Amino acid sequence: MSDVRESVVPVVMPGLVRAAQLLLFALGFIGLVMVLALSGSLSSYGLGALVGAWLPAWICALLALTYGGGARGGVRITTIVLMVFTVVPSARRLLGAGEATEFLDAALRVALGAPVVVLLFLRESTAWFDRER
Repeated sequence: MSDVRESVVPVVMPGLVRAAQLLLFALGFIGLVMVLALSGSLSSYGLGALVGAWLPAWICALLALTYGGGARGGVRITTIVLMVFTVVPSARRLLGAGEATEFLDAALRVALGAPVVVLLFLRESTAWFDRER
């Protein structure tokens, strides 16, 4: 019998998925910094609204931790849906922002969240999450 050895090909995450992952990590970190920076000047209602606006982004950052391992298509779709729930209300807040900090807060969620949605919709990203394990 011949010794048949399977060639092990390392699986490398595509650059588009890695870019989305890094954007999600940055979004989660920036959200934490924004909440900590603005927490002293807000009422409890305002702080709750701010944390509620950033919560889907933080969940997506946690989901991004699984992108390199066993993440499937459900993780990709969940991330897309949560980012849409983050970006759309933030875009509406941009139009009615009364203060510079409110505008910056919403602009950061839109500027970092919209590219994540686009990157995760691309064919290469879909193929990464639908690959055989």
